[in-house]
Amino acid sequence: MHCGVMVTGYNQGDWERLMAGDYERPPTVSDAENMDNTLYMGDLVEPLGYDSIWATEHYGSAYSMQPNPLQYLAYWAGRTERIDMGTAVIVAPWWNPVRLASEISMLDILLKGRRLHLGIGRGVAPHEYASLGYPIEESHKYFYDVVNALKASDGAERFSFDGEVYQIPETTIRPQARHKGDLTTRIKAAFSTKASAQLAAENGLGQMFVSGDNFDEMTASVQQFNGIRADLGLPPDQPTTLLWMYCAETEAEAEEGWEYFHKQLTAAQHHYFEWNNPGFEGVHGYEEYLEKQTADVGVADASLEARRNTQPIGTPDQIISKIKALQEAISLETLVVHVFYGGMPRDKAEKSLRLFAEKVLPAIQAMDTPIHVSSLGPRAG
Repeated sequence: MHCGVMVTGYNQGDWERLMAGDYERPPTVSDAENMDNTLYMGDLVEPLGYDSIWATEHYGSAYSMQPNPLQYLAYWAGRTERIDMGTAVIVAPWWNPVRLASEISMLDILLKGRRLHLGIGRGVAPHEYASLGYPIEESHKYFYDVVNALKASDGAERFSFDGEVYQIPETTIRPQARHKGDLTTRIKAAFSTKASAQLAAENGLGQMFVSGDNFDEMTASVQQFNGIRADLGLPPDQPTTLLWMYCAETEAEAEEGWEYFHKQLTAAQHHYFEWNNPGFEGVHGYEEYLEKQTADVGVADASLEARRNTQPIGTPDQIISKIKALQEAISLETLVVHVFYGGMPRDKAEKSLRLFAEKVLPAIQAMDTPIHVSSLGPRAG
């Protein structure tokens, strides 16, 4: 199994200030200091034996302070020699497709033969859409225009594109990529509804979890998606999954990890559904987020309990057992772990990352990743 690390900065301690709207004073811990600690953690990933570094895309809040993920991954491409890079996710509706295709091609050059694993999503937070000037109610339209323009450009000497949003006259992507023609063949998409799963399958995309649901929900989601793919005459897909990791020598020490994860869930609630958010009422395609709009810490508590069987938080043996169970349930192929989140001190994050590398990573990397019947959906057999 491939095992990567998400390297992104969360200024967890700033949420009290943001939720109070207290912008007259700066964060207690500066974003620069926070990101310096994050970069320190990223520098450990390759020497400790992990397979890849991953980046995401967010704007405006203390949650995952990482804009343009391709810029960030270019930094890591220059500081590493062996590991791959991955995006979880590029938010496609926030990009001009020619610019995105060009930056992907450039990063592929900078990686000198290593691979870029593309995960793409459509974004959730209304404040991010508003600040960037894109209409959230048209996110599906923008998303698939960008994705299909990327596919049209990949491998073509010259290409044009006539979409609902973008009309691209004949042009060329330069520099032409090392993996020209193979950059977009394995794109994974983040989605949560059956309608979105249908669209993803119809457009040839695989599945990416950017948050861990409970075990049964994760299994049902993969079964549903592979059932849709089977109806379309497509082979089953093996998901890429991002999970929050805290590795400790004892169960008692591992409980600290659950405290940090709880804070992370609360921060996500703030970013997506509470802070600077006009709401999802009447926004087509985002109906499922309406019920989360008024969520409170109690929802984070419930979510925490639901995910105790899925998140790699625990002792090395417990974590290996969880990942093995997930592989058998959803045919997991690529695992990406968050390692520095929820206000976790850097020294604790480093200790966890090193312990995982020593006692868990070899077992994960040696783990076979077959497709199991349990993940194939109703048409299996």
